[in-house]
Amino acid sequence: MKGSRSTFLFFLMMGVVCFLNINYVILRSARNTLAVADLGGGAQSIPWFELCGTMPGAILMTMGLTWLLNRFSMRKVFFVTLAIFVSFFLFFALVAYPSLSAVIAWAPLWMTPLLPKLASFLFFVMAELWKIALLTILFWGFVNQSISMEGAKKYYAPLMLGSSVGTVLAKPIISFCTSDLASGKSWSVSLSLMMLILAILSLVTSWLFSLLSQQFRSSGTTQEEAPKEKISVWDSVLICFRSRYLLLLAWLTIADYIAYALGEVIFFDVLRQKYPDPREYCDFMGTLSLWSGILTAVSALIITPLILRRCRWVVASLITPVCLLVTEGAFFFALWHPSLATKVDLLIILGSLFFCLVRAAKYTLFDTSKEISFLLLPPLEKMQGKLVIDGMCSRLGRGSASFLSLSLIQVCGGVLATVPIAGALAVVISASCVFAISRLGPLVDQANKKGNV
Repeated sequence: MKGSRSTFLFFLMMGVVCFLNINYVILRSARNTLAVADLGGGAQSIPWFELCGTMPGAILMTMGLTWLLNRFSMRKVFFVTLAIFVSFFLFFALVAYPSLSAVIAWAPLWMTPLLPKLASFLFFVMAELWKIALLTILFWGFVNQSISMEGAKKYYAPLMLGSSVGTVLAKPIISFCTSDLASGKSWSVSLSLMMLILAILSLVTSWLFSLLSQQFRSSGTTQEEAPKEKISVWDSVLICFRSRYLLLLAWLTIADYIAYALGEVIFFDVLRQKYPDPREYCDFMGTLSLWSGILTAVSALIITPLILRRCRWVVASLITPVCLLVTEGAFFFALWHPSLATKVDLLIILGSLFFCLVRAAKYTLFDTSKEISFLLLPPLEKMQGKLVIDGMCSRLGRGSASFLSLSLIQVCGGVLATVPIAGALAVVISASCVFAISRLGPLVDQANKKGNV
């Protein structure tokens, strides 16, 4: 990549990342609002949705993507997947949600309490799978097949700026859609507006991705034909089990999600005490995304490139679990302390720091380090490992956290009652991330010396 062509490729990639993240932030705000402050009935519904919906949904999605990628180019699979998601969200916002009250009125009595939760459940699962399928697996998998290690070190950290720009731009969109002027004080109208904007931005994303694929094809780095060797999901899992390198990456992904999700559910429940109205709750979620995006931008532009240039892989990778230990530990300490646990505003400040700082570190240092570690692998392990780890292990982590949260809620009697045990588990599992990175670091250095890419 040289000169103007290199710059054009970078901005195409950043544009795709930016627009996919704008849509994801919109979906995340809407899904959390539906689950916590609207149809779902509270933060205790999130672990159920993760365990019973997102985790099996991720496995099915990985199987579906594997089947498609064995038969079609990644470019075609991206467009098909994007169309499926957008069609669902438009149908939900414009047809299913406005009709829900009428459907409930005609439904049998035993189904009345189930239908709202089912609707929230379906939206939550599809919203959660959006980023995994389109950004984590398909976009980054496509780029990893088409870029060199030198290009990755140069562009991956600045590319994360696209994520932060997306989260920042999503805030005014959410605020506009939830405003009295645009929504007429109706959450249903707000939801419809957000999904219509999502559809428009998805069309722009498709155009940018098409231009990007043309640029990569012209350089001769992207294979457009379907792969001749068809590999099943089970074969992909076996490839990961046979590699200590991939096993450590898998555990690192799982443990990071478990540790973070245990604190996130409790933070969302605390947040509902402050913002019981769905529109206010959704707007505050947008505010969190705004600050998360600003911090991500600072990390992407300054911190991450500096650390990647001057430090070993293990140093860059350790920052996220250390940040998780400190911020989540402070949040749980306040919840454990009798005099601080009643100060909702303080808890929201600490929870917001935990939410924003960990996401900023994850979306820059952690994700960039992980993508670089994939690039160092042979081609077969690179693609199949990414499918399993990013497609299944990430959801296995969330699902495991959901199972733990649900079990603790049943035993303790409520979300906030789980704080003593959930906090201890989160700290221990965060520490295991540090251990896994310390073991993976020498393997990454060894792979880098071998020059597998």
